[in-house]
Amino acid sequence: MKNQFIGLHLDFIGFSASMLCAVHCAALPFLLSLAPLAGLQFLENPWIEYCIILLSFFIASNALIHGYRKHHQKKLSLLVAILGFILIAVGHLLGSSEWVEIVFTSLGGVTIAVAHLINWRHIKLSEKMVLNGSTE
Repeated sequence: MKNQFIGLHLDFIGFSASMLCAVHCAALPFLLSLAPLAGLQFLENPWIEYCIILLSFFIASNALIHGYRKHHQKKLSLLVAILGFILIAVGHLLGSSEWVEIVFTSLGGVTIAVAHLINWRHIKLSEKMVLNGSTE
């Protein structure tokens, strides 16, 4: 039971972190214009973004692999998360235009959040099936 809570809890944290990442990527250009007034200059540091991406990858890996191995054995959430991280990478690699980076990284963050929702839904469905005594 404790492992189930950890998996669902990580999905919640992963979903929240991914959505915050998407909002961060979309809103950062507007926030940067206000940064000196609010003391938010640290947001301009690329290492902050890299740390957030790395943390998001760590949370997603743990939550989604746990859900796949222990609960549902469906690859959809893993594939959606991989797509999300690819979108983020493409945004950084094609970041010559600020808007290209914003669009791709925001879409990547939302896609990773969707992967957590899919994983959570698959876990809930597999738990329900176990409680009902049915198998796929």
